[in-house]
Amino acid sequence: MDKGNIQSANINWYPGHMAKAKREMQEKIKLVDMVIELRDARMPEGSINPVLNEVIGNKPRLIILAKKDKADNEITKKWVSYFMSAGNKTIALDLLHDQVSKIVSDACMEVMQEKINKLKAKGMKHVEIKAMVVGIPNVGKSTMINSISRKKMAKTADHPGVTKSLQWIKVSPDVALLDTPGVLWPKFEDQEVAYKLALCGSINDNVLPLNDLVIYAIDFIHKNKPEMLSDRYHIELDEDPHVMLERIAIARHFLDGNGNPDITRTIAIFLNELRDGLLGTISWEKPDENA
Repeated sequence: MDKGNIQSANINWYPGHMAKAKREMQEKIKLVDMVIELRDARMPEGSINPVLNEVIGNKPRLIILAKKDKADNEITKKWVSYFMSAGNKTIALDLLHDQVSKIVSDACMEVMQEKINKLKAKGMKHVEIKAMVVGIPNVGKSTMINSISRKKMAKTADHPGVTKSLQWIKVSPDVALLDTPGVLWPKFEDQEVAYKLALCGSINDNVLPLNDLVIYAIDFIHKNKPEMLSDRYHIELDEDPHVMLERIAIARHFLDGNGNPDITRTIAIFLNELRDGLLGTISWEKPDENA
């Protein structure tokens, strides 16, 4: 599947609350010492929001590659090294199973250590770190905040657009986090990035060409990790992703009233299983592609 076919789909999703959130973030950024930027470990480059870069400016930044449990572990390690070598403190997290509170707290202290030392040298006994949490929709911001606070203080769901307003979360006497809604950018110049964001669940399915999206995913997986398809669906692989989609339907016994493959049902099941990690771990980007 070539990029020409991808670009014809023209995916864009920029609800009104995102524009409002950007304005509010621009107003609140001066209140924080640093920014915690969550990116999706499956596509750390493509999940950078240029709009957020405008808002963050020169604030100290901690990059968290979230959902590392759904990404290829070896590729994620390379991404961490890639960003660290560029001077950005970067960690990868499984937000549901890692010791998120300690890991994030330690990382924030490391990022802010120079400022903390300067303030304590001036006689300040207690320094509270204020950090704004930013990222694209459905990247795991609310899940991280809930893990750190050990309370369900932020709404979570496995679809984008849940957090729609700014809220302060008092994590400890030393750290306060400002949660923000997930923000995309008004127009995707690279539709392949839009497809990958959609596969990660960061764009509302209601605006997506789901058939094209799944064909793209099957084609990508076949070229990069074909065993994911054969192991999960027990199908014979083929160069044509449309053929493999039909074979998945037949293997799952998803047939219409005439005995033909029920592609609509197959697409829905495939997307759910892919996003839930049931096909295995996958990274949609590699750092050497962006060197």
